[in-house]
Amino acid sequence: TIALEDVGDALCERFALPEWVEIDEQWERDELSLYAAQRQMWALVRARPQAFRAAVEDLSALRPGFDSLLERACADGVRLVVASGGFSLYIEQILGPRLERFESVYANSMSIAGDRVGIDFPHMKTLGCDRCAVCKGRVCDHYRALGDRVVFVGDGSSDRCAVGRADRLYCVRGSKLASSCQAQGCAAIEIDSFDEVSW
Repeated sequence: TIALEDVGDALCERFALPEWVEIDEQWERDELSLYAAQRQMWALVRARPQAFRAAVEDLSALRPGFDSLLERACADGVRLVVASGGFSLYIEQILGPRLERFESVYANSMSIAGDRVGIDFPHMKTLGCDRCAVCKGRVCDHYRALGDRVVFVGDGSSDRCAVGRADRLYCVRGSKLASSCQAQGCAAIEIDSFDEVSW
């Protein structure tokens, strides 16, 4: 959601064997959990660290309004959390010093040895569900249990678990999450920019 492109998919498009596409489609059809699909997809990736970092740099364009959202949240005392079905290796590269603005970052782990990618799911036991290793719905539940008002912004299929579990849900216009909200009759606010997000 923060990046304009689905970074994980774009990296697989660039570096994985073609079979990754069918595995991703199985996840989209709910035939595989995201973490099962990711284990298979990333096993097909062949990328040296330098080429991987360069590709991430190419994919680092952020959705408009993101930096102003960080400024507004800081000024208003809003706690910011990243919850991602993606991987900290590229999230940290894309966000860089901006990560200091976030109270918590829930993401999966990735490493590269030679040209092989290794992945791990450190939040699976505490925040996983039968669909996701980082379940956005469970993250919403956690903060609502603390008494927080939860505003969720998403765009992808892995954000579906947050539907009905945030106090206010924003989805990127025309995204997979927007389609899912429409199909479920869920009240969601469609946006093009983070400037449209309020709390």
